[in-house]
Order: sequence, then C-alpha cells, then structure tokens
Amino acid sequence: MMTKKLVRLAVLTAFGFLLMYFIAFPIPPFPGFLTYDPGDIPGLIATFAFGPWAGILVQLMKCTIGYLIGASRAGLIGMTANFVSGGTMVWVAGLVYRYRKTKGMAALSLVIGTIVASLVMAVADYYVFFPLWGIPTNEALPLLVSAVIPFNLVKFGISSIVTFLVYKRVKSIFALEN
Repeated sequence: MMTKKLVRLAVLTAFGFLLMYFIAFPIPPFPGFLTYDPGDIPGLIATFAFGPWAGILVQLMKCTIGYLIGASRAGLIGMTANFVSGGTMVWVAGLVYRYRKTKGMAALSLVIGTIVASLVMAVADYYVFFPLWGIPTNEALPLLVSAVIPFNLVKFGISSIVTFLVYKRVKSIFALEN
C-alpha cells in the first residue's frame, strides 16, 4: 500500500510541476510579475486524498523540481515563495478537511485555506521576500494592499474552485484500494 501511495504522490507531483511550468499567465489588472499557475491543484488533491503531509510533500517536490529545472523567473526566492504560499494553502485546507470529509467541509477548508495563505503570504512577502527582491520598504505596503493580497485571493480562489469541481471526480483514481 505504501508503494501505491508513493506512486500516486509522484504522479500528482509531476502533474503539479507540469501545470506550473506550462500554464502560467498574468491576471489583469495585476502587475505582470504576479502570474497564476494551476500547479497547487495537485497538492490540494493530495491533501484531500492522503492528508496535509502528503499535500506538503507534493508542493515541496514540485517546487524543488521547478527550481532545479529553472522553471521560475524569480529563481530560488520565487520557488521558496511558491512553496510557502502553496504549502500553507494545502496544509490549512488539509487540516480542516481531515476532520469531516464532506462536500461542505471541502468548500469551507478551501475558503479558510485561501484566507490564511493570503495572510501568511502578506507577512512573508513584507518581511522576507520583498527585502530579498530589493523592494524598498516605502513601496512594500502599497504593493501588498493594492496588488499582492488581492492577487493571492484570486489565485487561491481559482485553484480552490477548480479543486472543488474536480476532486470528487478524480478521487477514485487515488484510492489506495485500487
């Protein structure tokens, strides 16, 4: 059973990387450096199917592969930010969902995950990532409020909606009894 689980997690990791690498685009009206990619969706599927640690593992491996292949224009800092944001989303959604695996709880877990991940990224961007990117302190707060926080809410919202719509349809593929 452990081999089957690892294979399924590897497939989700590969799928997450491919989605991140090949489908990334800016969302108007946000600045062009903020791009959406659906690479967090397989991590969310993993967290719903196997628990929060599985989702974290998929996110970590997706970002590690992405960094090693050079998939991010922002390099190590960008992939680290991707892991922190996606990792927070899958962790929180997985923690909420694992206690009651219903459709309503799935929706609630995705909403809570979206809000928490957006807040965590606001703090991480302001104190860690913006300074590493050389964004001046006097520009950081306006950028967060006008672009980054709204973008993250939209980004996680899109991934949440897609995950909610596809998870029940693909759930049986990832069942370990198969």
